[in-house]
Parts: sequence; C-alpha cells; structure tokens
Amino acid sequence: MDTQLYIRQVLTEHLLSADYKQLTETEARQIMGNVTETLKKLITEYKETLSKAEYTFFQRNIHSYHRIPIFYGLPKVHKTPVTLRPIVSGSNSFLGIFSTWLDFKMKLLLPYVKSFIKNSAAVIQDIKQLPLPPHALLFSADATAMYIETSCQLICSN
Repeated sequence: MDTQLYIRQVLTEHLLSADYKQLTETEARQIMGNVTETLKKLITEYKETLSKAEYTFFQRNIHSYHRIPIFYGLPKVHKTPVTLRPIVSGSNSFLGIFSTWLDFKMKLLLPYVKSFIKNSAAVIQDIKQLPLPPHALLFSADATAMYIETSCQLICSN
C-alpha cells in the first residue's frame, strides 16, 4: 500500500473521525502516569493475595522500560476498496504487564466455562461419542490469519 494513501486513510477513517480524540503529548503522558500509579497501588494493596511468583513478576517488570502503546491500521486487503482495521499495540507497554498477568489468570478459569474446548482432539473425541446417523458428514470451518477458510472433513467413519 502506498505510504501517502495509508496515512490519508488512517487519518480519515480513524484518527480524525469523531471516534478518536487527539491528545497532546502532555495529556497522553499524564493519563499514562495516572494509569501507572493506579496499577502500582493495586499491586501494593493486593500484594497478600498474589502468589510469590506473581508478585515477583510484577516487581521485575514494573521497573523495566515501557513505551506508550502504538496505533496503526492493518489493511483489509480482501475488501474493495481497501479499508484499515484499527490496531493498538500494547507490546512492551506498562499495560502489557497487566495484560500478560490477566491472560494467565483467565486461562485458569477456562475449564469452568461450559463452551470451552481444549483443542481439536477434544472436539473429535466428543464428536465420536455422538449418536450420529450412519451416513452423517460433518463439516468444519477454521479461522486462519483472520480470514475464514472452510474445508470439508469426514471426522467419523463407520
């Protein structure tokens, strides 16, 4: 994609639209500073509820360098005309520390979600237990690289 077209689209589709508010550098640093201080206070306040490993994780990562999250647009090349999907990358940001910890904690809850499927082998095992008619064909769809790829697969055979 041409750089000038990309910049124009990011501005018109996103950054200069009513959905976004441009902040000054001072405002952005003030907000990030407030968020940082709030999260540090939470770690201190709830230190006793964290495991030793979790507390160590926070202590090691809090004092590292952190960048401000970065906004960019990912072209949707399958659309005509090409539009941009807004992305905010929090990698290596202060909030990234908490995202990593929250992801870890939420994964512990997955077995309690009735619709949770561990992996495709578990799905196949469950399907094999179903009382299906003898000539049943099963179809699956899988999302690959943010695009839907459909395929026909015979999962259960007689």
